[in-house]
Amino acid sequence: MLLFLVVIHEFGHFATARALGVKVLEFGVGFPPRAFAIYTGRTRVLLDPQTRFVGIKGPSDLVPGQFVKVASAEDVHGNLVARTIEVPKPKRWFKGGDSQANSDEIEEGTAAESEDYLNHEGKIRELDGGSLILADMLYTVNWAPVGGFVRLAGESNPNVPRSLASKSVGTRFIVLVAGSFMNAILPLVIFSVLFMIPQDVIVGQVQVTDVTPGSPAAESGIQRGDILLEAKGKDIESITDLIRIINLNGGSAMDWLILRSGRQEVVNLQPRYGLPQGHWRVGVAISSEAGRVVVNQVLPGSPAAAAGLQQNDVILMAGAEIIAEQQDLIDAIARNQDAELQLVISRDGREHRLPVTPVFEQPSDPQWLTGITTRVINPRTESRSMPIWSAVPQSFVSTWELLVLVKQALSGAISEGQAPKVAGPVGIAKIAGEFTREGGFTGWLVITILLSVNLAIINILPIPMLDGGRVVFVVLEWVRRGRRVPAEKEGLVHLIGFVVLMAGVLLITANDIRQLLS
Repeated sequence: MLLFLVVIHEFGHFATARALGVKVLEFGVGFPPRAFAIYTGRTRVLLDPQTRFVGIKGPSDLVPGQFVKVASAEDVHGNLVARTIEVPKPKRWFKGGDSQANSDEIEEGTAAESEDYLNHEGKIRELDGGSLILADMLYTVNWAPVGGFVRLAGESNPNVPRSLASKSVGTRFIVLVAGSFMNAILPLVIFSVLFMIPQDVIVGQVQVTDVTPGSPAAESGIQRGDILLEAKGKDIESITDLIRIINLNGGSAMDWLILRSGRQEVVNLQPRYGLPQGHWRVGVAISSEAGRVVVNQVLPGSPAAAAGLQQNDVILMAGAEIIAEQQDLIDAIARNQDAELQLVISRDGREHRLPVTPVFEQPSDPQWLTGITTRVINPRTESRSMPIWSAVPQSFVSTWELLVLVKQALSGAISEGQAPKVAGPVGIAKIAGEFTREGGFTGWLVITILLSVNLAIINILPIPMLDGGRVVFVVLEWVRRGRRVPAEKEGLVHLIGFVVLMAGVLLITANDIRQLLS
């Protein structure tokens, strides 16, 4: 996932740099060491009497297919002119003797190269009189599959021909923000595709089964048995709809349209941020089917798994209570708490008694809460999809809502005096695994969307070493009417930022590992 997201990000830099005349030297997938590489492109380099040759006698020794390292200047017409052409010696497997050379491995060059030259390398495609055509665009695939990179000519030296630093403020700004832009539009593409693919969804009426005393719902007058029709003007057809609307509007008052005893009423409540109420659980996902409570899933390592419950078991009784619907089992477990509970189940036409001891689970992540427990009644399965002219606009809405959800989580934590939770690669992998296990490929895409938005935001923030930090210096140059911050000072700021960033990543990763082990 990270490889995919970073490559998409770097492709934004790559595509805009090439389109705006910046010389791209390498596009790498993954990080070194290098697995394999391909040279492509057609860069014309002129030869003149001042061209110096290293490793060969002169231009007559140049042949198509030959690997060369070139240091080029630029003439008044914008043409690249070779100042040094070096043919490196092939590396040998063993020193001395008549050992066989490996033609794919090239020794490091020895030619002195000016910092103001364009230092590029590649294979000669053609020789055309006083010039050569060089394949000097390098695409690499590397062994560490955790990201990617783009290597541009002269990122901090404006004297290098066709360098990034030699371009205008506008060009550099576009190239620098293009990576975050790609990560910002990726969710739009994924959402649009997901909306157009027909998917089966379970919808029905969302009914309140319990109201926590002193909660926002209790204060607003919501009662057990109420059916939620709308919240903030949005239809409520599933518990997922309700959770999304609560989180989008946490901390602000909103109207709910409810159905009570055949009459519609409007109540006003304001969700509060905090830990959800804990529950006694046995570790099964259940559903009501034709008046029966059926086990859909047994969580590994749960009391239900230890007792021997299986998928598709029908739960008939819990203790002395008959189980006719989901809430019956939830209530029976809550009343029993941590004492052994005898479940009577039907499996393959035969009844079995299975003793199970519930455990108390307290969610560790705070949320925006209203204080109600709900269930879906009269459920039905519908296949839903959108035409492209509806999917694309809705993708913008969903991406915006995702940004709002991130903001809500941050503001909620800060309002409670808590530090917002962050995760490094280990934590991300854990969350991605959970979403993928529960939601399959769609769950994986949901986390991909979230991380893509996160990557876009983080990279555009004014943090040294990241794109946003470089943009600050470009904007500062524009404000100062073209006067640049000296390259060595900017480089020092980015170096300090890099050290701080890496230290933060190491601390976060250590915390992720600690939480994983515990």
